[in-house]
Amino acid sequence: MHFIKLAIFAAFALEIALVAIASDAAKLVITVLSQYPGYHTAKAYRLRDNIKEQAKDLQDVSVNIILTHELNLVGSWTIGNILPDLIRNFEESQWYLFCEVNTFIKLKRLMDLLRGFNSSQDIWLGYAVYDHEPTIIHHFSDHTKKFKYPNPSSGFVITAPLVKKLAQRVASGEKPEGEFSIDAAYEFSKFVWDNGKGTRLIHVPELCVVSDDTCATYPQHFHPCGQSIPIQKVYVAVKTCSKFHVQRISVIKRTWAKHAANIGYYSDKADDNIPEAIVTPNTTQGHCAKTYSILKHSNEILTSKKLDWLVITDDDTILSLGKLLQLLTCYNPSDPVALGERYGFRLWKNSGYNYLTGGAGLVLSANLVQKLIEPGFCSCPSPSTPDDMFLFGVCLKRVGTEPIHLPHFHQARPDDYPKVYLASQEPVSFHKFWQIDPKQVYDEWFAEADAYLSPPVQHTEL
Repeated sequence: MHFIKLAIFAAFALEIALVAIASDAAKLVITVLSQYPGYHTAKAYRLRDNIKEQAKDLQDVSVNIILTHELNLVGSWTIGNILPDLIRNFEESQWYLFCEVNTFIKLKRLMDLLRGFNSSQDIWLGYAVYDHEPTIIHHFSDHTKKFKYPNPSSGFVITAPLVKKLAQRVASGEKPEGEFSIDAAYEFSKFVWDNGKGTRLIHVPELCVVSDDTCATYPQHFHPCGQSIPIQKVYVAVKTCSKFHVQRISVIKRTWAKHAANIGYYSDKADDNIPEAIVTPNTTQGHCAKTYSILKHSNEILTSKKLDWLVITDDDTILSLGKLLQLLTCYNPSDPVALGERYGFRLWKNSGYNYLTGGAGLVLSANLVQKLIEPGFCSCPSPSTPDDMFLFGVCLKRVGTEPIHLPHFHQARPDDYPKVYLASQEPVSFHKFWQIDPKQVYDEWFAEADAYLSPPVQHTEL
């Protein structure tokens, strides 16, 4: 397996290396954190081609470009586990830039910026953000303002000596704390910082969050791939239970759910105030059996009504259906597609898997729902097995479908993220009603985007 990875790296590097004329050219490796399927790979190829075109006009720069989806490593988005091979295959490079497919790079400005730093020292550069208060997505770590980490879509740069040291630590078996990968930029920063023994991030505003004339990099905004998907082609399944009917369901009915043409509330009890309620088995944790029953019931609705997409949310998920319909223009419901916020389990050992976290909301194509409920294929190990890890991680792996990460989905509240980070991610969802006014959150972030969706007539489902 290791030989195969090296061969892929070597062949790929040979194909895309851009060799500058000058022998003393500044050497840069750009690693684009790309993923399948077609829409995302197409964006990665466009970014690569654009960098190549820019490099033709620069006589003093040598650039190699890596697209991580071509490496076929399930945890490449966590960055750490690809460092040893990066060093091994590009040991002469001076700078290593890591970016996302929506990161636009002005190559000349970037190289002019890097010339102001000493590439022989341990340095890493990025647009620094920080937590205003301990947050669940960072395990409530009390770093806040003292601890900076880079805005990922702005890109960040690391010098070769530091990458070599980090690669050696990875090769020796070191990894971030815990078995779960949630926020790669934050977790990688903790690894680099190494409890104060490592290197701190240097804030560089030219690695921008908003485009202007001074930028060397900046995030590009999402653009739909076509006309918005009709809301009538989507079925929404909301996971709930009777104790939250008043506290939560009443809120989402007054906000985003009023725009849904096809919606069902899956609860442990019927409720005259919720005619769309479907009674399903309930557990106090894990919820695998409940979510599996949702998949089976939803498949009947998708089939009978000839719908294309299933959206599954918690009863404290706040989202924009209008924005979601725009995102779906870039995907084919005839393919097995799973969209949402990606988490990882045991990825640094290259033996784990990715999965979609449920609280942020997730979207499955009708094609995939049918595959997941094939008899005997994906039965829950127990009713309380974690549903998102098993159904939207382990089972997706069995199907041969990789979950697609969209940074627009958010597992926590707006206050749990730096504001500049949210500005560059164009949120489509948040999660949790804890210590917030969910109606206010919806009005601030999503109401305008949903305004074009007139509230359709709601129907009681099967």
